[in-house]
Order: sequence, then structure tokens, then C-alpha cells
Amino acid sequence: MISIGAVAAVVGLAVVPPAVAAPGSAGQGGVGTLASVVIPAKRIPVDNRYIPPRVGGDAEFDGNGPDVFASATLVGVGTNRLRVRIFMDAIETKSDFTHARGTSPDFLIYVAPPGQCVRSVSRGGYEEIRYRDTDHAVDAFGGQVTDSFVSGWSFVGDTDGSEAGTRTGAALTTFSFVATVQPC
Repeated sequence: MISIGAVAAVVGLAVVPPAVAAPGSAGQGGVGTLASVVIPAKRIPVDNRYIPPRVGGDAEFDGNGPDVFASATLVGVGTNRLRVRIFMDAIETKSDFTHARGTSPDFLIYVAPPGQCVRSVSRGGYEEIRYRDTDHAVDAFGGQVTDSFVSGWSFVGDTDGSEAGTRTGAALTTFSFVATVQPC
């Protein structure tokens, strides 16, 4: 396997400072010129969690899980914007089967300079996790899929009170990674 640094040395890629390229900096030198941009690590969403809507049962998991499945997808390769989309499903393990499930809006993490598109990224674009919540604490996990863009997860499942649709949710932190950009 060839490292990104070795590829950069062979094909002459430039490393641009973290995710903010000066207008016109990527792709200088003619049609098809590639440039690498470092996308810094980010918390998604920045200020809270994605909270999926309640879709079944009452709003209280009541110590019965929930069983949680979550996934994150990096979208936008081939366009000028990279975004993260989170899916979460949390279902009570018995009783009335309280259920929260949904897909987040896209969270923007990078915009290429005008006339440029993201050709590739240095990490995998999909991540998923499954677990059973067993307490009222915030649950933290490292990324689960080898080489994915997600370095860690933070979840609220059950709480001391009603939570489905109001407090049950997911957040993630990305790794810093490299995006290759070129003229669209």
C-alpha cells in the first residue's frame, strides 16, 4: 500500500492548509491538476446531538435498553461540498417498544474553492455501530469500521425520564483526513 505522502511526492500534489483553500489555490497549473486539502477533525453536530423523532411507543425507554443502531455517511465526493449524514434507530427492548428513528439533515464540513470538486478522500466514507444502552449515562465509543472517517461516537439512549424524540440522540467526531480536489 502506498502512503498519501508517497503519492503526493510521485504526482506532485500540494498540501493546502486545513480545509480553507484560498480562492484559485487548488488546481493551478492547468486542466486536471490535483490538490490535496486537509479536512480537520470536527464534532458533528457542533453543539449538541442529532435527535431522531419518536416513531413508536411512549417517550420513555424505562430502563429497557434501547437497542441502538447508528450509521454515518460521508457524502459529496464528485461535488464541491463534503457533508456528513447520521442515521439513528433506538428501540426499547420490551414493554410498549418506545422507538426513535431518523436520518439527520446533512452537516457541511468542507466547501471546495470555486470551480473545484472533491475527487476522493483518504478515509472510508461509511461508519456504523450497534449497542444496547444499560444506564442513564452518556455512552462513548471509538469508531467501529476500520479506516472510516469517524474517530468516535457519543450517544444518549435512556435517561431519567422521557427521552425518545427529545433527548435520545447521537453525535460523532471525525478524524482529520485528506480530500483530493481538481477542476470540475
